Amino acid sequence: HLAAASIVVSDGLNCFTAVQAAGAKHEPSVVGTARKSSAMPCFRWINTVLSNLKTATGGTYHAFNFDKYGFL
Repeated sequence: HLAAASIVVSDGLNCFTAVQAAGAKHEPSVVGTARKSSAMPCFRWINTVLSNLKTATGGTYHAFNFDKYGFL
């Protein structure tokens, strides 16, 4: 659910055309190849969130014995 006053910043994937159909503003930021998005201010917060999630998951399950439970 998006409010009409919402501004959605994305990587420009075609599925985000539905954002405009819902009445919200869409600002695509197409970065191209390589890791250029890490230097863009509009993506800094999501890169931080994803990094924190990966660190938390790795820290939580670092000693978990996956073989014992058949996960791998």
